[in-house]
Amino acid sequence: MMVPEGILLLLFVILTSSFTGLLEVQIKVPEVTETKEEGSSVTISCSYLKKENNLALLWFKDPDYDQHSETFNGTIVFSHRTERQQSPGYSNRVKYITNETSTSKINDWIQCNLSITDLQKTDSGNYGFRFIGSGINKYMSKYMSLEVTDNPCKVQVEPSELNNPLKESEEFTVNCSTFGSCLKYPEWLVHTSGQKEEWLSSSLTDVIIENEEEEGRKVTKLKLNVTWKDDKRILSCRPAQVQDSFQIRSITLSVEYGPKETTAQVSSDYVKEGDSVTLSCNSRGRNVSFSWFKKEKIEVSQQMSDLKLNNVKPEDSGEYYCEAKNKHGSMKSNIITIDVKYGPKGVTVKPLVRVEDLKEGDNLILKCSVNESNPLVTEFKWHYNNSMLQQTIDTLTISSVTADDSGSYYCQADNGIKKEKSNEITVSVKSCNVKLKACF
Repeated sequence: MMVPEGILLLLFVILTSSFTGLLEVQIKVPEVTETKEEGSSVTISCSYLKKENNLALLWFKDPDYDQHSETFNGTIVFSHRTERQQSPGYSNRVKYITNETSTSKINDWIQCNLSITDLQKTDSGNYGFRFIGSGINKYMSKYMSLEVTDNPCKVQVEPSELNNPLKESEEFTVNCSTFGSCLKYPEWLVHTSGQKEEWLSSSLTDVIIENEEEEGRKVTKLKLNVTWKDDKRILSCRPAQVQDSFQIRSITLSVEYGPKETTAQVSSDYVKEGDSVTLSCNSRGRNVSFSWFKKEKIEVSQQMSDLKLNNVKPEDSGEYYCEAKNKHGSMKSNIITIDVKYGPKGVTVKPLVRVEDLKEGDNLILKCSVNESNPLVTEFKWHYNNSMLQQTIDTLTISSVTADDSGSYYCQADNGIKKEKSNEITVSVKSCNVKLKACF
């Protein structure tokens, strides 16, 4: 029996679609072969046509299609779905690079690059990108072939990490090695004078670098006497003169030491009565606790790096310092002086003559006294019957008073922070009759 050509074509389309998903090109991955050295890195370029949201995205190594389950099997290099998880051998070595954002639209071409670092020979194989949507919206890309070759100069750092922190003055040795067939010894990155970084395979500055051959490997040893400044210092090693940053291997130092560079700071140098001020203590060290002291080691706070003084009063003025402490030692900070500014207090008017016996022609002398003020009072204003007089010093002198000078007097003290009014004093000037030789 003859089958119409149209039916055959339809069957071909159905079978092909069930294998790859859609017929039109949905993913672009270059069909090339790349050769990389062991320990280096590779980035596989990729883009896909976005047909819907919430796609399942996967990168496979050596994918194989299972027609029974209609799925691809193989080593999963990248996956953002929990039901199909990444192979453990690629954890911490793979980065998925995309330009997709919340504003990406349907039918946009989306970047789906794959970066693999610290390449192993077992990474050799064919790599393909797969997306899975709803229905038949699923597609597998063409394959990019990767070949990872031997790299005799791949470096290995021993120890690769510290099991226990180092201590100050301890001598520490770390080895960086390559296979003996590598032509040159590996290099360490150290700081030279002026904090310039330089790759070296011989001694310089605060470290000793030695080259040796051990058990068929070229070894560059780095030795240093540890100081507290080496805490969190990163020691990096690379194959000689290799510029590929992915071939660098590093170890981070951890150093235990007593508190260093303990400093105290104040949130504001200018503090007025009623303000809030914060004293901060900073120190280099691990597991540091803090205590705050005022003047002659009067402890005012424990366990807090910040000391907050709210609604400060004049009696909060003084010298403060903090002390940082851990199991390796303690260190006091610099001294902070807090000088609380406040307005005049205890402003009173005192007569320097007997105002009870004041007669016409006598001199009236009043003194404006201030018990305390910070800063000092800079201006006095005198008031007579609620009218301001011209004198602006602390002593008011009125010569040859008359009956018109009788009334109420007070002063106002001003130090730039606050103006404070004194008590009022009443002055009564007696009129005198010369003929009668009497004052009334």
